[in-house]
Amino acid sequence: MPVSINYVVKRVFWCILIVLGIIVFSYSILIFSPGDPAVKWAGNPRGPNASMAIEKAREELGLNDPLYLQIARFVYNVFNGNIGDSIAYKQPVLPLIYSRLQSTLELLVIAYVIAVPLGVFLGIYSALRRGSKSDSLIQAVGTILANTPTFWVATGLFLVFSMSGISLYGRINTRLALSTGFHPITGFYLLDSLIQGNLLVFIDVLLRLLPPALAVAVYPLGVLTRLTRTLMAEALLEDFVRASVAWGVRRDIIIWRYALKASVPGVIQITGLSFAYSLIDAMVVEYTVFGREGLGNLLYDALNYSDFRLAIGLITVVAVFYLVVNTLTDIIQALVDPRVRL
Repeated sequence: MPVSINYVVKRVFWCILIVLGIIVFSYSILIFSPGDPAVKWAGNPRGPNASMAIEKAREELGLNDPLYLQIARFVYNVFNGNIGDSIAYKQPVLPLIYSRLQSTLELLVIAYVIAVPLGVFLGIYSALRRGSKSDSLIQAVGTILANTPTFWVATGLFLVFSMSGISLYGRINTRLALSTGFHPITGFYLLDSLIQGNLLVFIDVLLRLLPPALAVAVYPLGVLTRLTRTLMAEALLEDFVRASVAWGVRRDIIIWRYALKASVPGVIQITGLSFAYSLIDAMVVEYTVFGREGLGNLLYDALNYSDFRLAIGLITVVAVFYLVVNTLTDIIQALVDPRVRL
């Protein structure tokens, strides 16, 4: 077995400790940041009774307790799945985050459906033409894409579509959804529209999804192009490839079955790491540029309303997402590559 039970137990233990540290650190920072959550919770009261309303709100939020007691209670609530109600939305935090996470994940998945095949193909193409002008051009483009701020790309795409008279703001055309009887089932609108056989909504959702997905895909596309090129170039110089050529094995078999197979573990690892990293990119561009309701919208409101519960909930979800993806990437790599033992 490439994956041992001991590894899984250790990984889960360290993940819990990391999440615990993130919660404690985040709570300590946010609770002392500018802005009083009690004022927002009380509804920004004015008049002679404002101080009483704010003090009552502080008691309801538990902000009058010592800091260590606040942190201990908050950590206990997080691990029990009950962070409390959001100050901005007056709703339970975790269900609220889950309802918006689906939109962000949908964007992220489409971005990687675009980036991974294209990046791997360009990397292989470049490796097979080492030293040529096309190789240099692809490497240069990959470097530029990997270092271009996603927000700039998203803003440029939005301006291009806007000047063309195409409005792709938001996640779905509400009027179209109501007129066709569309209703969410899983929370992933592309999948929901297919389940309901609603082609008009599917096309509308896809068109609104592609521009932000292209923006998010820029970073992994550049990284995967350069990494695949490097791994393939190294694999093509290995002794087993030279021996295959000497034995007269067909070129396509050498490339796709031998060299690419040797490169797959590295591609899987960088894809998993960049996938977790791209969650932040998706959160930034989905709301600030394209007006999609997702985790980015929640983060903006959490900071605007001094909603420490929602903010820490988002930080915790992002941390758990990164840890889970990283762990799954290691496990998949161990399953694919017999040399890796966890």
